[in-house]
Amino acid sequence: MNGEWRPAENVKQLRTQIAFNSDRIYFRFRWEQPNPGGWIHDMLVYRDGEWTRFANPSPWVAEGDNPDHTGFYEDRVSFLLDDGSVTGFEEFGGWLTVHTGMRSMPSEVPESEVQAHDHFGSAGLDKTDIRKYIPQACEGEWWENDWREIRSQHELDQLKRDGVFLDLPMWRAHRSNPKGYGTDHHVLDYRHSDQGQNTYTTQDWDPDDGPELMWDPEVVTGGALDYHEIQKGNFPDQQTGTYALELEDAVTFDPEVAEWEGAMIPRRPLQEPFGSAADWRGSGVWESGEWTVEMWRDLETDHPLDTKQLEPGGVYTWTPAVHHGAGQRWHWVAYPYKLGLGVEPNYRGEHSAQGTAELVAEEFTGDEPNWSDISTYSIPLIFPGLLDWTDLTSDEHARSAKIRNAEITMWELNENDLTDFR
Repeated sequence: MNGEWRPAENVKQLRTQIAFNSDRIYFRFRWEQPNPGGWIHDMLVYRDGEWTRFANPSPWVAEGDNPDHTGFYEDRVSFLLDDGSVTGFEEFGGWLTVHTGMRSMPSEVPESEVQAHDHFGSAGLDKTDIRKYIPQACEGEWWENDWREIRSQHELDQLKRDGVFLDLPMWRAHRSNPKGYGTDHHVLDYRHSDQGQNTYTTQDWDPDDGPELMWDPEVVTGGALDYHEIQKGNFPDQQTGTYALELEDAVTFDPEVAEWEGAMIPRRPLQEPFGSAADWRGSGVWESGEWTVEMWRDLETDHPLDTKQLEPGGVYTWTPAVHHGAGQRWHWVAYPYKLGLGVEPNYRGEHSAQGTAELVAEEFTGDEPNWSDISTYSIPLIFPGLLDWTDLTSDEHARSAKIRNAEITMWELNENDLTDFR
């Protein structure tokens, strides 16, 4: 991601409805996204005699008219959810999870340094980068957040048993929507995928030999999409077209069939999810420049160690985000909201914007909510830039003492006057 890029919109409105019955919770999201193609993601393209990866970011993200742009990244909506177990999340939301050293930040830790670390490296998690984590995963005061001072695995396991983690479900336009699911994650020392199997996997590929898999030619003619058509804006229809490579439609790659100029095959084949990773169901439709996405799950799941358990009358902290055409830090995020399931929550911050930081999920009877009967909240999402938790708690920050004592909120820290909430 180019650190100089900025989205055209500083604030994006996410129209949100939330409902529950005795068994499930439902979210319905709508947001304007005029650029089509947000359901195309991470493609392998045969061009000039070799296979090349066309990944992040999508063509409409980069500035200028570049016909040779080589990025495709899916649209997605996600949110962080807590039951009050994570100190500071009520006040600071997602900013609590972003730190110096994370990927996509100017301070990004080199892979060699990550690999050399006892916890994150080859002797532990075997990661190549640092991703979201909460400061409680680190040694020191609750707000201290040096990734090099991560707690022992024994301590992390105890935190998880105590519920000190954030739930992070996502709906992905390419990697989950065709399967009818979301993808489920949680944040403690890292942004972990939940136990089980997610909706997507990754196929190996080589510039000379190509990918492992292609479409069955009976499903997609020539075993691949045509990059030249998509470059012209002729995307497969989001609702009825074939654009994701599902394993049941895949066959072994045959260069005699699918190695032609412009042949395009997804690097991320889709599979059936199971376990905690499959707790969230999801469905999304892009039509007339707008996404409409529904997500739902059981209030209580079989996986309390990586999924927040919910109940009628409960109050939670919730903060959503939307990605378009790029991953990582290039997105729009919300401030923290208190969410009550059938009850009016009390958000204690003296927020600086008009409107409310308190949401109510409305109870319904039957199997599915009638959305025409459910209130709509317009949640303002902002581009967060490069501000992180390290900056906020630094001695150089004018309000660091109040931040470390959780005596102030992101609503109060931010200078923008965000209006039109409901």
